[in-house]
Amino acid sequence: MSMVSLNSFFTRISRLDSLDSWIKIFCILLGLVYILSLGASFFWIFDLFRHFMVQYVIVALVFALCAALRKQWPYAAAMLVLAFICGFEIASRIDYVPPPASIEALAKDKLLKVIVYNRKYTLTEHQAMVDFIKAENPDIFFILEANKTHSDALRTEFKTNYPYQVLMPKENAFGMVAASKTPFTFKWKTPSNPKIQVLDNFILVTRIHPKGSAPINFFALHAPPPMSPKLFAQRNADLEYIPEIMNSKLKRPETNVIVLGDWNITPYSPFFSQLLRDTGLKNQTTTRYFPPSWPAGFYPPFQIPIDYILHKGKIRLVEKRLGPSLGSDHRPVIAVFSFEN
Repeated sequence: MSMVSLNSFFTRISRLDSLDSWIKIFCILLGLVYILSLGASFFWIFDLFRHFMVQYVIVALVFALCAALRKQWPYAAAMLVLAFICGFEIASRIDYVPPPASIEALAKDKLLKVIVYNRKYTLTEHQAMVDFIKAENPDIFFILEANKTHSDALRTEFKTNYPYQVLMPKENAFGMVAASKTPFTFKWKTPSNPKIQVLDNFILVTRIHPKGSAPINFFALHAPPPMSPKLFAQRNADLEYIPEIMNSKLKRPETNVIVLGDWNITPYSPFFSQLLRDTGLKNQTTTRYFPPSWPAGFYPPFQIPIDYILHKGKIRLVEKRLGPSLGSDHRPVIAVFSFEN
């Protein structure tokens, strides 16, 4: 390499040392990441980029401010446009339901409280979980990543208040247990999909018949994290299988259904949108944002929503919120539904 070429190379490097150059580079990279995320249907890495819309808004606004302070007006404008686009993507997907003004407003209704909690299979001490469930007093709850210690905790701590239990523990991340105050009138376990089984997970289908309500059907799934092409394909196949099972197990389209679990997907993925279209399920919230459930150890601006309680039928959402992580990397999702007597 000639001396002229070396001088030219180091001149370019020195230019990159300026703040203005770094601002431009980061703005371009952020815009490129968002554009690539639009190809989520075609490539697993692009799908990963879809999950951080809230973070894109925050970072784009920071970059816009930095660019404006340096009088880089085109980049500041581009970041404001990107923040608006990502903000619109978030807002257009939020199905907000105002919470009732008071419990008295629901006097004529009956309530059903549901909890789904990815407890983390490596945890073996569950007193905090037991205390949390007793304090919340749900009508039915599902614990994901359940191992034998989770199963034992249900048997010993909840045999009186929750005598109806489904125990399917595993010594990996795909066990599951459930407990209800009301008898299960139907229990069925099926592989998560008939096409791809990289990980041995399953869908748990149960039904309860609360007094004063039509039966309520539950479909619980822990889908794999899409961290490779095969796991990406299985997660998508798992979600595609839910409407097939619903159609085969439900007699009438107006049947009450609750579908819940950790699906390792956010509402911004095209595969999540397809699930809503195929099933008619509602991803409603009683907040103006999607409550982020993972990773629990991060601050909320750096978390994403991947745990869900969706519903359809003649039940109405009254409240949806998150509980404490209690040592897990997920926070539990708590939903309260009402149904008329």
